[in-house]
Amino acid sequence: MDDAPRASDDRLEAERLEAVRGLGVVDGIVNGPGLSRLIRLAARLFDAPKAAVVLVDEARIWRAAYVGYAGPEAPREGDLAHRVVVANAPVGLAVPIRDCAGRVLGALVVEGPGMGGPAAEEDLQALGDLADLATEVLFGPCAKVPTLESERLDLAIAAASLGEFEWCVATNTFRISPRLAKLSGIPEGELDSQGGNALYAYIHPDDREAVRANIDRQLAQSGRFTAEYRRTPLEHGGETWNSVAGVMLMDADGQPSRLIGVVQDITPRKLQEAQRESLVAELDHRIKNLLAVVQSVAAQSARKSASLDVFLKTFAARLKSMSSAHDLLSAARWRGATLARIAAAELGGLAPTQTRWDGPELFLTPRAAAALSLALHELAVNAVRYGSLSTENGKVEVVWRRTPEGGFALEWLETGGPPAVAPATKGFGATLIEDVAGRELGGAAKISYRPGGVTAMIQGAPDALADAPPIEPVSAAPERIVETVVAADETVRPGAIAGLKVLIVEDSLLLALELEAGLEDAGVEVVGCAAELGEALSMVELDFDVAVLDADLNGQSVAPVAEILRSIGRPFVFATGYADKAAPMGFDAPIVRKPYNVHQIARAVAGVTGRA
Repeated sequence: MDDAPRASDDRLEAERLEAVRGLGVVDGIVNGPGLSRLIRLAARLFDAPKAAVVLVDEARIWRAAYVGYAGPEAPREGDLAHRVVVANAPVGLAVPIRDCAGRVLGALVVEGPGMGGPAAEEDLQALGDLADLATEVLFGPCAKVPTLESERLDLAIAAASLGEFEWCVATNTFRISPRLAKLSGIPEGELDSQGGNALYAYIHPDDREAVRANIDRQLAQSGRFTAEYRRTPLEHGGETWNSVAGVMLMDADGQPSRLIGVVQDITPRKLQEAQRESLVAELDHRIKNLLAVVQSVAAQSARKSASLDVFLKTFAARLKSMSSAHDLLSAARWRGATLARIAAAELGGLAPTQTRWDGPELFLTPRAAAALSLALHELAVNAVRYGSLSTENGKVEVVWRRTPEGGFALEWLETGGPPAVAPATKGFGATLIEDVAGRELGGAAKISYRPGGVTAMIQGAPDALADAPPIEPVSAAPERIVETVVAADETVRPGAIAGLKVLIVEDSLLLALELEAGLEDAGVEVVGCAAELGEALSMVELDFDVAVLDADLNGQSVAPVAEILRSIGRPFVFATGYADKAAPMGFDAPIVRKPYNVHQIARAVAGVTGRA
């Protein structure tokens, strides 16, 4: 401990000497114009025979400008400038010359007979002003405001949550700033550098050697380095990440003299990166599962369909149901969906005066919500085709309750329609309800065909319910896009749109090709297909009667195209896959939600052209 002050003094002196030599003035030009004028002014001001701007080297002084002395060089010991450096303050009529870091590199000296003794305050003020001018000549204009620049640097370091360290090669010591000590757990102040290796002990053992090799390689190549590493494990087990950057400074002989560096806590960024990678992996998993489900639904629908037309309609309707469930889950950030919203999505657009649903507020997990949505869709389609919703007086009532075990039980009840007759063979719809939905809900599902109508009982296990529904913002509902041409409203008079000229704006090539083929089968002339916003804008001058606009074109809103069409009185229809905010709103135009079929687009086109 007794050696600590000495070590500190040695380090400061080594830094000071490095700064003196870094000026390139010692052994250089003497009595340059700028400094020479200052010295003459100082000598005249104090009526002194001697005055000089002196830099203090290791064993000698160097007078960069002087009057009254025999030469520029003299021994350091005993010189007035040496005493100023030691005192770090004015001595007699000699005041310090400091660099931007505040180090005393020398002094402005006035000497001669009668010049000894304490200096008056006004004399020191005048000498201090001259010393400031000398500093500006030596270091340049930046030296005028060293404290301001230092404060700016401190602010930048604090704002970036950085901690600083220095390694003095000559004294073999690290100096750790208070900021770095707080950030990294390394003790504040000076410590033995152990040949520059002491700080590696604060790097995670698994990363230590790789970081060391990386830093050594960069220093050898460029004298600078950057690295990221985990800190040594914390008691609570959390993982902490730091980023370090440093540069090695050389002395006049080209040898390593001092390394300065900064360390930053990058744990929040690393956590965000890990979360992002986890989300990407989860998205990849969900997409693959979704594709597998679509493939299975397509295969099962085809196996149970009597014709291609029946398959296309059935499959499209099931995709629409899956899309509705996806919208509900997306609105709740994939935490799940309320049972009431699922029922409303599947029944609300079919026959509002003939359907009713009621029950306690229950929040389903994403998996359970998707399964129940498909099950209710199949029941609703059968009710429209064969059951109570096929007549004007029929009713469908859906009620649910929480079971004593913590799950739920949902009952589907049809009344007022034709008698229900069990099918000769079990279709895919019944399989979806009884087998798939029951298994996905962790419970069971059973369909009964009774003279009064179809009834179904669907039970879900406690695992199908989330602990509590999230609080949804009040403004969420108005922001959502309201589809104006639903799947159930796809009837169009034969030949209604024949002869129309249509412009298609759609960034998906497969969708555009399918829509073009379907519209041409209906007697429409497609004048062009645009996939980009610029391409669409170039086509608005074509001769066409109506346009079908994808709301989003590779991340760009189609609103500019819609605005032009509205200004010239050309009708258009929106097709969108977004559930909220992304479609260009404020336009009086039909909206068809993806996945759609050609019948829905045809119905919308007929509507805006007065051919419905």
